[in-house]
Amino acid sequence: MHSSSKTPAIILLTSLLTISTASLASPIDDPGKAHIVVTVNGTDINEKALQSYAQQRGLPSEMIDGPQRNALIEELINRELIYQHAVSIGVDKTPAVQAEIEHLRINIIAGAMLNRSSDRFSVDEAAMKKEYENRQDELSGTEYKARHILVAAQHEAEAIIAELNQGGDFSLLAIEHSTGPSAASGGDLGWFRAEQMMQPFGEAVKKMEKGTYTKTPVKTDFGWHIIQLDDERNVAPPPYDSIKEQIRVGLQNRLMESYIAELRKAAKIEKP
Repeated sequence: MHSSSKTPAIILLTSLLTISTASLASPIDDPGKAHIVVTVNGTDINEKALQSYAQQRGLPSEMIDGPQRNALIEELINRELIYQHAVSIGVDKTPAVQAEIEHLRINIIAGAMLNRSSDRFSVDEAAMKKEYENRQDELSGTEYKARHILVAAQHEAEAIIAELNQGGDFSLLAIEHSTGPSAASGGDLGWFRAEQMMQPFGEAVKKMEKGTYTKTPVKTDFGWHIIQLDDERNVAPPPYDSIKEQIRVGLQNRLMESYIAELRKAAKIEKP
């Protein structure tokens, strides 16, 4: 029922930025990170590798120097032995492994590029506050509390409206007939903004008076709806601090979209 969208390119960019931050945050030119912690069949494993492994495991940094350090080193030894055996029998040369290596290589390099350009996607406090002020009308407005009955066919919806016209109870009819997930609660959708709902559902709600139901069914991609508006209220914008992170992400996404648009404009893209 609720409509949502997020540009796939932005999801990818955000993921790559996370990858780049995780994998490139600790520079290798730190002498301490070059310290060898173990050698396996002539291959050295240094402190940097140990730290990266712990980070990939999602372990806190204090574990590297704590009682679990030896256990982590043993795990690295095991991994290195398995890796060396795999290489010795040619597993690394198989098409599937080569394809996965290439996939990871592209991700790491693209992520490194984003990390290198992180200032380009940074958003300061002043920009976030300005965005908050510019969105006052959008952030305030009207919320609606409604119920609906969802059915597959128009004639089913019209038959239910006929029952309502004869005094039928909306909640009971929703429990009996609705195919939506809110059926068990009498079709209750709770509080929402009209723009959060798939259209023309949201537009239909905005035109209704409290306590009424739609006399003709409303068609969406989900099916046919009969809507009852139970209540409405005016809402003030949420406090800045409560949506600060949401605003930051939105502004950062715009910068990323602009970056992608520049690259696509200069690129030659061919689809078969």
